Amino acid sequence: MNTPWVKYYDPWFKPSLTYPDATLYEGVAQAARRFPSHPALTFMGRQISYAGMLREIDLAAACLKQLGMQPGDVATICLPNTPHAVIFFYAVNRLGGICNMVHPLTPAEELSHYIRTTSSDYLIILDAMLAKHTEMLEQSRIQKTIVCSIMDYLNSGLKIGFFLTKGRKIQRVPQRDFYLKWSSFLLLAGGPEPYQKTMDAHDCAVYLHSGGTTGSPKTIKLSSYNFNVLAVQGPQIIGYPADDTFDPTGLSMVTILPLFHGFGLCMGMHTMLLNGMRAILVPQFSPDVLADVLIREKPSFIAAVPTLFEGILKNKKLEQADLSCLKAVFCGGDSLPKDLKRRFDRFIQARGAACSLREGYGLTETVTVCAVNPMQDAREDSVGIPLADVRMKVVEPKTTHEVPVGQDGEFCIHAPTIMLGYLDDPEATAETVRLHEDGLRWVHTGDFGNMDADGYFHFKQRIKRILKVSGIPVFPSQIEDVVSTVPGVRMACAIGVPHPYKMQVVKLFVVREADAPDEATLKERIIGHCEKNLIQYAVPREIEFCADLPLTKVGKIDFVSLERIEIEKRQAAAENRQNETA
Repeated sequence: MNTPWVKYYDPWFKPSLTYPDATLYEGVAQAARRFPSHPALTFMGRQISYAGMLREIDLAAACLKQLGMQPGDVATICLPNTPHAVIFFYAVNRLGGICNMVHPLTPAEELSHYIRTTSSDYLIILDAMLAKHTEMLEQSRIQKTIVCSIMDYLNSGLKIGFFLTKGRKIQRVPQRDFYLKWSSFLLLAGGPEPYQKTMDAHDCAVYLHSGGTTGSPKTIKLSSYNFNVLAVQGPQIIGYPADDTFDPTGLSMVTILPLFHGFGLCMGMHTMLLNGMRAILVPQFSPDVLADVLIREKPSFIAAVPTLFEGILKNKKLEQADLSCLKAVFCGGDSLPKDLKRRFDRFIQARGAACSLREGYGLTETVTVCAVNPMQDAREDSVGIPLADVRMKVVEPKTTHEVPVGQDGEFCIHAPTIMLGYLDDPEATAETVRLHEDGLRWVHTGDFGNMDADGYFHFKQRIKRILKVSGIPVFPSQIEDVVSTVPGVRMACAIGVPHPYKMQVVKLFVVREADAPDEATLKERIIGHCEKNLIQYAVPREIEFCADLPLTKVGKIDFVSLERIEIEKRQAAAENRQNETA
């Protein structure tokens, strides 16, 4: 197979590596034994060492066992980036369980769906989010709900301040056996138990939720081995040799990308912890909070989405900041605008950083990143070159036939990080992961672009119909399904429109029923229904009422046509504004 990118590997970047045949827990436990005194986690000013983190993981596993968790059982983790999430994640894995990672702001109806479809018996959730779920949970299959508080891991001063400003507004946890506070949960066992291996490295360990390669929501099954492969590749990605000479002392990453997302879970958390580095947990997805962390913690690495980098540029706190601490900065989760990269590079380099913003490419079906721009030869308009042991090619859509260099087609990926499959959906799995003529299994990504003569890949657009709002996947079909249940709505179509900060937001086109209420009333009802039933990123920010919607030849709503019309409309409006200014 043609692999021209190999000649651009940095001196320490090898074409192939050796990966541990270990579980997630075993990999991190080994790191804890190698670096017991290294800081593993930082959370709002508090540090937890590797030895301390491992003790809590082992204790949490013993407590879960007291609750009755068995190998193969599923636990849903519905938390922001807090120490509880990290500890519980590895504790579940230690017992051979499966972690079902869910957005902490998931509405009750959607959380109920995730619990039911994954056969989840245990839930860990933040106290601030519990009230909207209690009615649903008590009718669900969940056996125990463990309730956490931000205050569990705050120093005394911060704990008082948090309680006075936010904590006292949070409803009390119901006094029922069904609920366990985190502090009470950790008292269920007298101490850790000797480790007994209960799962294989290639068994399913994690459920992540994404749009599949077709744009409809899917539950993706991933193994410990999948995650460990990427974690071993991690040092090379950030610019260090992936061998025994790698010294993680003092290296840290801002873990602001959420742990329910492959990028945040694997790169922000597991890669750091498998290699002895520090994960700076940031529970709030906010540029302002990120600015505070940059000033206070002086991290080595940032992995984020365009929204956050745009926010950094606008943050006045960083105007005089020293950013010489930064050794590597990565963008993923959404396309990186060329102008944003140039402005961000100028910004951090003017403040002492010797690195530049590097774009990568990946998808949840391969955990996350598959390709990245190398440190010494990063290129604009490119998502980089494949990682060690990763093969990429471009084929004619819906075929296995490779196209010539420079010609657009569908990205296909062969890698040791390929998912085990979609949960309970063998047909979709077979459609996405296909055996090619070379005898290898390839993921058909649904993404469109090309490979140049040097082996750099250039992403053009998503064949699959997924929107990215602040880097978070949003599914138009799900929005349309929810909106269609609102009385007075005859047809609806959701598209993404540009936004100066969030990159994209949802615009909804609606055709009313003949007896529908007036537009203002119906709009209010649609927004209210969406806020109740959809994650906040999916709530439409613009609604346009139409007499009808364009249809394709087979009678489907032609969303491509709507997107084209919207682009033309916005371009015309921009030209009119320019002419008026002139």
